[in-house]
Amino acid sequence: MIRLQYISLVLIFCSCYVGEEVAPDQEVWKYARPKEVGLSEEALLTINSRIQTNDFSEIDGLIIIKNDQLIFENYFDQDDSQGFIQRLPTLSKRHSAFNLNSASLTFALAAIGVAEDKRLIDIEDRISDYLPEYEDVFLADSEKENITIEHLLLHKSGLSWNVIQQFSPQNDLNQMKASEDWVRYILEQPMEAPAGIRFNLNTASGVLLAKIVENASDQSFNDFIKENVIDPLTITSFDIETDPSGNFNAGDGIRISLLDWTKLGYLFLQEGLWRGRKILDPNFIENATSVQTEVSGTQTLGYIWWQFGDSFSNAFAIPSNEIIFIPGELGQHMYLIPSENMIVSIFADNLSDNFYGYSQNLFTEIINSFQ
Repeated sequence: MIRLQYISLVLIFCSCYVGEEVAPDQEVWKYARPKEVGLSEEALLTINSRIQTNDFSEIDGLIIIKNDQLIFENYFDQDDSQGFIQRLPTLSKRHSAFNLNSASLTFALAAIGVAEDKRLIDIEDRISDYLPEYEDVFLADSEKENITIEHLLLHKSGLSWNVIQQFSPQNDLNQMKASEDWVRYILEQPMEAPAGIRFNLNTASGVLLAKIVENASDQSFNDFIKENVIDPLTITSFDIETDPSGNFNAGDGIRISLLDWTKLGYLFLQEGLWRGRKILDPNFIENATSVQTEVSGTQTLGYIWWQFGDSFSNAFAIPSNEIIFIPGELGQHMYLIPSENMIVSIFADNLSDNFYGYSQNLFTEIINSFQ
């Protein structure tokens, strides 16, 4: 009985085993028990049980890395064979690729960081300098010539973009995907404010960023990100959507496994280093994860990465200003806590679960499991 209980704990905490060795499909982190890094095993087991009973709605996967060790990894399949819906733990989803939706922007940001480090671009450059095939759009509205790469990273391009009614035909994301050239569709949207003035969440910026990297590097975005990020990080599950014209969707069109996505977060946590090799410049990482603009009293924004603002009602066991996060609209969330050398990655399928939803509630429970 004792052996069975131990095996059960190990499967929940790291889906593998505890020891110096690592599984052949995971050669990044050693394994550790939560209690070894200051987290309550009892609390995490309770959280795992609550995921199974849908207390956080549809959670598909959860990974926790702390002190460079994998301490929790679990995946869940929906089951209603007993007459009520529950989520059963499964190891089969470790290599399953899920759509990151708007969290795909993490890869757009990484590509921009590499391109800037290679001096192919400068984030203060105007995007029109890198999109000569759309010169007619910029000539038709000279205000669009003021949009910079940095404005895209801050969601301050000034371009109108409406995704409030997610399933409406008027939703710009839906309209874009019904068009032949997604870059053109985005650029042809009217300017609702001068560039750099007004925040308007526009995940389609990832399409523009991918095109800019492509033109600056003279490589396809897929080849560029594969050569400079995907292969060095030993990511095996990456796939990216394209439009009918061949433009890459780094805004909401990337599919990847949770374990592989966590590797990208780990790169940011390690200030751009991967196994001693520099992938991203530490200064770029600092700028991306530091406050660049205040969105509201409760949220601030760096480059793509978010932070909790001063007036955020802090329910965490650690200061909220020590937390950096990426929110995907269906609950694909990643949280970095540099002061704790910790990552929490969550895959979910919860409609309209962006900032104040089930994934953040789950993260709150995890942070409060500190002993």
